[in-house]
Formats: sequence, C-alpha cells, structure tokens
Amino acid sequence: MQSRRRRALYRLSVFGAIAIGGFTLAACPAPLATTPLKPGAVLTSVNSTRATVRLTLIGAYSSNDAGFNFDGYGGGRLTVRIPAGWTVDVYCKNDSTALTHSCAVVNLPISPTGGSLAFRGAQTANPVNGVQCGASETFSFVASKIGRYRIACLVIGHEADGMWDWLVVTPGGSPSVSV
Repeated sequence: MQSRRRRALYRLSVFGAIAIGGFTLAACPAPLATTPLKPGAVLTSVNSTRATVRLTLIGAYSSNDAGFNFDGYGGGRLTVRIPAGWTVDVYCKNDSTALTHSCAVVNLPISPTGGSLAFRGAQTANPVNGVQCGASETFSFVASKIGRYRIACLVIGHEADGMWDWLVVTPGGSPSVSV
C-alpha cells in the first residue's frame, strides 16, 4: 500500500513537471471502467482466409495498475499470439481521463526509451506524445518475424509504470489471447 502511494506521488510530481515544461494534460469526460475485458475480446475479428486479425487495444480501460493498462491488463499479464505472416490491424483507443497513451509493438529487451519498433508501421502516429484522451488511432503491420515482442505505451514513463503486454508471433496455428 505504501509503495502505491509513493508511485502515485511520483506520478503527480512527473505530471507537474510535464505541465510546467509546456505540455498540456487533456481531460476526458468518461470515467474509468473497473473491470477488464474478457480474454479474447481484444481480438475483435479474425479472418483466416485473408490471414488478418483486428486487435483492439484500449489504454486505461480500467483502474487496474493505476490506469496504466491495455484492456485492463498490464505488466505482461496479457499475451496475444499471432501466426507469422498475418496482417494485424490495430485499433488503439485512449480511455484515460487525464493522460495521453499510445500503442506500439517493440523489440526486447525492455528499455527506458521503449525499445525499437518490431515491425514497420507498428505504432500510433506519435507514440511519445500519445493519443489524446477519448481519441483513437489505427495502424497495420505484418507480423513477419517469429518471436516475442512487447505491446507498449511509449509515452515517457508509462511502460515503466507497467503499461505493456506481450505479442508473440508463432510459426503457425490460430490467433489467440491469454491472461
């Protein structure tokens, strides 16, 4: 509990520093939900004939992890599996009431700068500044390399606060989600 308070105070001090630095924090009208989506709900459509999947990532979907989550999950608790060669159409929405968030698929290892992009086009338009509150963006990429990658928010400090999960590109099979 004490650790959570310290993290909250740290975030407040960082937010204050960002505001002083000339950045603005937008407010959103919608409150945070309190429960995560069901596993698999993040894969909103799968077209095996076209080898295409639609992945929905909702930043700050719930109050879990102080809002630093995708679809209610963070810190690597959500794993999305996609077969190699499939096209991934990502819908990234920011449900935060106070902060911008972004979506990107990046290489390992975890780094303070967020790591390098895993696939061409695998990020929102401006991942460091993020998507505004209540707004959404889309992007597409081909899961061309078998391996383990991170789905991450690249707004400074958000990944360190746990806003990341796993994307695993498999040699075959069907798309799936597990928690």
